Amino acid sequence: MSMIQHQTRAFGSPSRYIQGRYEIDCLKKYTDLYGDRVYILIDTFFYQEYDAKFKEMYDGQVQTYEFSGEITASKIDAIADSVKDFAPTVVCGMGGGKTMDTAKAVADKFHAAVVIIPTTASTDAPTIGLSVIYDDEGNHLGARHYAKNPDLVLIDTDVISKAPIRFLVAGMGDALSTYVEARANFESHSPNYVSSGFASTLAVKAIAKMCHETILSKGVRAKMAAEQKLCTIDVEDVIEANTLLSGLGVQNSSCAGSHSIAEGITILPACRRLLHGEAVAFGILVQLLIEGRDEAEVDEMYRFFEAVGLPYTFEMLGIPNASDEDVMKVAEESLKSYWDVEPFPVTARMIFDAMKLADLMGQKYL
Repeated sequence: MSMIQHQTRAFGSPSRYIQGRYEIDCLKKYTDLYGDRVYILIDTFFYQEYDAKFKEMYDGQVQTYEFSGEITASKIDAIADSVKDFAPTVVCGMGGGKTMDTAKAVADKFHAAVVIIPTTASTDAPTIGLSVIYDDEGNHLGARHYAKNPDLVLIDTDVISKAPIRFLVAGMGDALSTYVEARANFESHSPNYVSSGFASTLAVKAIAKMCHETILSKGVRAKMAAEQKLCTIDVEDVIEANTLLSGLGVQNSSCAGSHSIAEGITILPACRRLLHGEAVAFGILVQLLIEGRDEAEVDEMYRFFEAVGLPYTFEMLGIPNASDEDVMKVAEESLKSYWDVEPFPVTARMIFDAMKLADLMGQKYL
């Protein structure tokens, strides 16, 4: 267990969060507040369109980079070396989690302002002051923590509402872990991710609860709207919950069992196709069962997963014939992550049993 021996509390967040339709058209106005040497990493899927758009917006006074592949330590160093003469004062990351996390890492090397422009609402990565690092094969290696969160998170909801619906739903899975994991941290008085680790504030307790309630009450309608490329108030609210509320929740509390399962399950090759939030969603079920939460809470989660399409069986995870050996491998690998923040000791056997039970319970909902 990781109980801290003090009561000093702290709260971290982005300096600015701006969310609305067509806000990407205002990017230059926002970056002008931080500096005039702007470097923008753009996900390869969006590069051709937005490279031209940004060069016109900045009248050619901008440098861009087409990002693809993994975020590795060597890639971060190579990108930073390639622009050392330019010495950016603002580094923007537009795209998915790996593009955004790379932008944070590059900005850190130049002590530059960080502007994050998500193209999906699939994770809470945009708001958090860390980058998740992988090796060339996609294996998770750990995280780099920074002295500050992004200076600006800019959300163009017109872009996000038109992304494939799977991303929005995966973001709901990631967001639903926020309160579940924060609660475990509150109960064990574990340190949060602010600087060297402080106690949680009242603010994060309220934020985590609001994140949970928003997803459960508006998630189904938001999915229905976004499937038709509509950007209703439900979609706007779920985007905020997936991105801002979830990000503030995890940074100011901590991960726990749900994310431990998500990291451990990548040891099985078939599960590497899962989006982060899909793996986390199954981890929520495992964590709730290990903690022995009320039947009503567990049932509510299964019913919501069924309604929006989040995975709740081994078959949905892509491992219909998972052997006991495979399940135990996941359990043992997941112990390397965040189970120590639970308010009681957790063993690989407990995780194994909860994973098997989560799958069996899930099958009755099929």
